[in-house]
Amino acid sequence: MSNKKLVAGLVPSLWAAAALLATVSLIAEIAAEPTARAGVVSSTWTPVTSVTALFFGQNALHGSFDLPSILFGLATIVLVSVLVGSAVTAFIVYCLGWNPHPLATALLGAACALAAQILLINLLCNRLQPDNGIYNSAPNWAWFAAFGSWGICLGLGLSRAGRRTAADEGTGVGFSG
Repeated sequence: MSNKKLVAGLVPSLWAAAALLATVSLIAEIAAEPTARAGVVSSTWTPVTSVTALFFGQNALHGSFDLPSILFGLATIVLVSVLVGSAVTAFIVYCLGWNPHPLATALLGAACALAAQILLINLLCNRLQPDNGIYNSAPNWAWFAAFGSWGICLGLGLSRAGRRTAADEGTGVGFSG
């Protein structure tokens, strides 16, 4: 595998992390529902700081701007997105090849993302946090929507990157720019 294909698989994971963060933060801000921590209502920052709370306890969960907690949560979400995104990317490439149709990659990406949400949030994190802090940092359905957007963005980014890589290598039709 060339370095271009490796990068083509990593960049969509970063865009997918941005899609996940934007979706869950927007939903949490609009909903303003109570969270796992008493007195904290969901806001833009609660999904991000809830990830920090997984490592440092419930006191790290904030409904307001707390820079260290936000930066740690963002870094963790991006790291997990790259790791899980790489595995999902490998699965999509295995199933559909390097030049798949955007609709097929979006659908398969969304399906893989919903499976990842169930495994990461519902099974792993809910077992590690007795108060289900991450799951309850936003409306429960928000995580399904956020992971769905993560998977769709990952699939579309992979499709575009695969087409661009194929065009650069001259192995098929692709789009540039």
